[in-house]
Amino acid sequence: MGVEWEKDWFLPEAQDDEIFVSWPPWVPEDDAPPDPWERPDLPDLDEEQALPWSPEMPVEPCPCCGADIPQNPSWGYICPTCLWEIDYDAQDAPEEPSDQNHGLSLEEARMNFRTFGCSSPWLIERENE
Repeated sequence: MGVEWEKDWFLPEAQDDEIFVSWPPWVPEDDAPPDPWERPDLPDLDEEQALPWSPEMPVEPCPCCGADIPQNPSWGYICPTCLWEIDYDAQDAPEEPSDQNHGLSLEEARMNFRTFGCSSPWLIERENE
């Protein structure tokens, strides 16, 4: 027959549905704590109906480091990854010095980024001050 503690119910009265109490005890809905994520002021929307919070922004690679930056950035936009200031003249001729980047050419900036993680090492010193 087996050991009593190996059985699911070893007491005959425990098998009676009237005596059996489920655990955890049943809590009526009225006494249940409110759901902190429930928003009665908002309509119920399916995920398909819900719009994203912000539309996806078109991006293009940074000419220096390749990180995603906004598509067609304006003159003077600085890449947050490598701190290269966008200069469309430097993109046409990467070996020529860039006026917006203090005479640094795009090729030099790419080498600096591979070496130091920044388009110009002197910018790292200024960031740490």
